[in-house]
Amino acid sequence: MCIINHLLPFWRLTSKTRVFELSSFKARTFQKINVQCFNKVNHLRSDTLCTGSEKKWQKPMGFDTGLKTYNSLTKGKEPLILAKEGIATWYSCGPTVYDHAHLGHACSYVRFDTVQRILTRVFGINVIHVMVITDIDDKIIKRASELNMSSTVLARLYDEEFKSDMAALKVLPPTVYMRVTENIPQIIAFIEGIINNQHAYATPKGSVYFDIKSIGSRYGKLMGGFVDSGGELGHLHLKGSEEKMSKSLKNFITIKDFFQTFSANEFRMFCLLTKYRSAIDYSDASMNEAKSVLSSISSFFSDAGAYMTGKLLCQSVDEGFLWERLAAAKVNVQTALTDDFDTPRAIDEIMGLIHHGNRQLQAVTKGGQSSRSPAVFGAILSYIEGFLDTVGVSVKENTCVTGESSHGTLPSVVEQLVSFRSQVRSYALATDELAPVLSDCSQLSEERKSQLKEHRKQQIREREPLLKACDVLRRDLAPLGINIKDRGNTSTWEITEKRTELQKEEAN
Repeated sequence: MCIINHLLPFWRLTSKTRVFELSSFKARTFQKINVQCFNKVNHLRSDTLCTGSEKKWQKPMGFDTGLKTYNSLTKGKEPLILAKEGIATWYSCGPTVYDHAHLGHACSYVRFDTVQRILTRVFGINVIHVMVITDIDDKIIKRASELNMSSTVLARLYDEEFKSDMAALKVLPPTVYMRVTENIPQIIAFIEGIINNQHAYATPKGSVYFDIKSIGSRYGKLMGGFVDSGGELGHLHLKGSEEKMSKSLKNFITIKDFFQTFSANEFRMFCLLTKYRSAIDYSDASMNEAKSVLSSISSFFSDAGAYMTGKLLCQSVDEGFLWERLAAAKVNVQTALTDDFDTPRAIDEIMGLIHHGNRQLQAVTKGGQSSRSPAVFGAILSYIEGFLDTVGVSVKENTCVTGESSHGTLPSVVEQLVSFRSQVRSYALATDELAPVLSDCSQLSEERKSQLKEHRKQQIREREPLLKACDVLRRDLAPLGINIKDRGNTSTWEITEKRTELQKEEAN
C-alpha cells in the first residue's frame, strides 16, 4: 500500500501514550528513502512508473512474472514485474484488535490468502509477507476502559483470537507479524520526516495533517521510479445493503458465529466464485451456491472413486476424450489464474471437467464394461484435488467428515456396515436369476414353467422384508451424514457435512 496514496487525513497524536494514530486509515510504517509502494489489492510491489499528472504507465525494468494484474492508475491490466526474480514483498494491513473479527475481515484475508497461494504454488514466487497489527489506538483504549482492563491485555486477547480465526479459515500466516506498539519510534520519525519535507503540518491540539496541496497533481502517485497504487478489494455486503460490513456500522457477523452454520471450505468457495476486486453479497443463497458447488465436487469424487475400485458398473468410457478434456482444463485454469487471478473462470473450468467426467460415469444395473479405465479418472481426481488444495479448499474434509473419531475408525465401521448391507441386498435381489430361464422356456413343460414362476414369487415374498430393511437403513443413515447410493447389486457411500451439522445442533 502506497503511503502517498492512502495515508489520507489524518494522523493524530495521543499525548499520553505518544502513539500516532490514523483516524481514517491505520498507521503504516515505511522507510524514508526509496519508499516501497504496495498495491492494496495484490499487496505486491506493483512496479509501475508514472510521470506528472498524466495516467501513463511504462513497463519498468525487472522480472516479468507472466501475470497480468489490475493497475489502478491505468484502470486496466498490466504485466506484473518483480524487482527480484522469484521474490515478491507483500505488505498487508492486519486488524485493529479491540473486538471480534467478522466476515468482512474474513473475506479480505481469504482473498489475499488465495492470491498469495496462487503466486507461490502456481507461479513459484517466494512471497515475503509482513502483516501489521494495530494494537493501540483510541478504540482499544476506550474498549479497555469499558471492560475495566489493561489496553495491552485487551489487544493481546483479540490479537490471539484473530490468529485463531485465520487458522480456522485456513489463511496462511504471514512471514512476520509486526505490532504498532513495537514500532513507535520508527512511526514518529517517519511522520517528523513528512513534516520536515513540508508535506504535513501539526495543529495546536497535537494532530498532524497531510498538506495535500504540497503534492499537487502528483497526489495519489508514487514518484522516484515507483508507482500509483490504489486498487481496492471488493467489499463484503450483507444482501440487500449497499453498506460494507464493518464494526462501526454494527452490521457484522463474527467469524465464530459464522462457523456455527457454515465451514471454512464453504466460505473459501464463496470467495472463489467472485473476482477478488468485485464487491460480494453475503446471504444464505450465495452461501448455498458455494455449498452446492462443493457438493457436486464431492459427489464426483465419490462416484469416480467407486468406478476406479469396481464398485460402480458403467459402460465403456471414452478414455481419449477425457484425457483431452483434462489437458484442456489444465491450460484454461492456468490462463485464468494468469489473467489477474480470475478464480471464477478457473472454477468454471473445474466444474466443466467434472461435468464431462460425470457424463462418462453412467451406471448400469447389470453386466458392465469388459474393462475399466481407472487411470484417467485417477489423473482427473488428482488434478482437481491439487488445484483446490492450492486455493485452500480441502476435498477430503468435504467428502469425509470424521468428527471426533480418530485413525479412520468411523470410515472403517461404515465400510463394514455398507458391505454387509450390500451382501444382504444382493441375496434379496437374486430372485432375478430366474427371469432369463422364464423368458426362454420353450423346452419346458407347462407344469415346470408354473413351478418356476411360483418359486420366484415365493422368493420375492420371502426376501422383500430384507430389501425394505436395507432401504430403511439407508434412509435412517442419511440424516446422520452417511449417504449410501445403490447401483444395481453394488453400493457406494460417503460421509457428508450433515453429520457435522447434527453435532452442532446437539452441542447447542
